[in-house]
Amino acid sequence: MAGITYRQLDYWARRQIVEPSITPSHGSGSRRLYSFKDVVILAVSKELLDAGINLQNVTAAIGFLMQCTAEQLENITIMCDGQHVHECTDSEQMVALLQSGRAVFGVSMGSLWKQIRDALEHEEYVDLSTMPSTADSTRPVDDIAAMRMKKKLDAKRQTRTAVSL
Repeated sequence: MAGITYRQLDYWARRQIVEPSITPSHGSGSRRLYSFKDVVILAVSKELLDAGINLQNVTAAIGFLMQCTAEQLENITIMCDGQHVHECTDSEQMVALLQSGRAVFGVSMGSLWKQIRDALEHEEYVDLSTMPSTADSTRPVDDIAAMRMKKKLDAKRQTRTAVSL
C-alpha cells in the first residue's frame, strides 16, 4: 500500500526508523503488523525519498509524524526544499515557503490518508478497537488472531441462534 519494499521495511524496523505499532517482529519468521497510521507515514516517507530528500531529513519528518495524532496527520502538508522538511498546518506557512524563492515539493497527508483508506476499503480486516487487546495476559492480539477470534464468536452465535429456533 505504501510502495515500500519488504527489504526497506525490514531495514527501517531494525534501525527503529519506522516500527510497526501493532505487532513488532519477534525474530525470524514472525510477522510485523502495521497500523493504518504507520502505513500513511510509510507512504509519505516513500514520497519524500522519491523526491530526492535524504534519509536523515525523512527520518526527522517520520519522528515528527509519529508524535502526531491521527486527526492531526490529516491536516498536515509536508513541504521539502531539498535541504529541510517543513510541516505545514495552514496555508500561510505554505505560502511563506513558496515565497522564499526556493523550489519546494509538497505532500498532503490528508490526500495520502484518503488514498490509502480507499485502497484498503475492500481488504478484509478486524477492528481491534472493539475487541480485547490480548488473548491472554502475555501475547498481544494481532489482526490474524483477532479475525480468528471473531469467526469463532460468530460461529458460536449462529449455533446458539439455530438451537434456540
